[in-house]
Amino acid sequence: MSESRPLVVGLSSAALYPHVMTEDAPAVAADLGFGVIELYLQTVGEYHPLFLAELQQRTYDLGLTVHALHIDTRHYHFWSDYRRRRDEAAALFAEAVHMAASLGALCIDWHGLTQAEVKAGVTIEAFLDTAAALGECAAADGVVLSLENVSWCWMRGPAEVMRLRQAGTPVGFTFDPFQAAEAQADPLAIVAAMGDGLTNVHVSDYAPGHRHLPVSEGDLDWHALLSALRATGYGGPLMLEAPQTSGESFVRQRHYLEGIRA
Repeated sequence: MSESRPLVVGLSSAALYPHVMTEDAPAVAADLGFGVIELYLQTVGEYHPLFLAELQQRTYDLGLTVHALHIDTRHYHFWSDYRRRRDEAAALFAEAVHMAASLGALCIDWHGLTQAEVKAGVTIEAFLDTAAALGECAAADGVVLSLENVSWCWMRGPAEVMRLRQAGTPVGFTFDPFQAAEAQADPLAIVAAMGDGLTNVHVSDYAPGHRHLPVSEGDLDWHALLSALRATGYGGPLMLEAPQTSGESFVRQRHYLEGIRA
């Protein structure tokens, strides 16, 4: 991100859930003056070809750029003991890759291995193998598989990011400062570890006992965070993700972030 131009702030459809259906999120974003969006697939039904065609038409008509497609970890049982669940997870991911490529998205956001799955016996080696295979599947269609740091997942701090990078796993990274704070990890260290692998950034604020606050309403140091992102050379958007029912809140958050200079 250049210091000489305003930051690009986008809107994730996850911030409109559950009050706005995914297919209606582009119109809401456009009405609020956003030109870049992330689409979160909330149900398996939203992978249907007819749904994809509707999203393509709506985003095209509104002149929106789809930067990322976010998949729901709960729909992906990659390490299930039941073979059909594993097979269906692989098939669903292939559909997600097709959707992302068709929408012109740079990346697919994925939370990856959860802490619950680790406790259930899934090994880190198994996760790394799966992430590599999925990353290669996405790359074959020109899409980056982007792993997000999440407080309730295995990849929650800089050490896990570095393990993925040192293993040469063909993935990018999505940075979420709220998730870092909730995991009691150093967000600036996570940004540094992700480095030139950053492909997407989610933004919401955090204060003890309060999740997904609007930007500037918590304890996070946004000046330091944006300076760290600039230092990596990240040139993508910042996706507003804090759930809100007021369009004014999204506009206020965008103006706040655009006003920060390094």
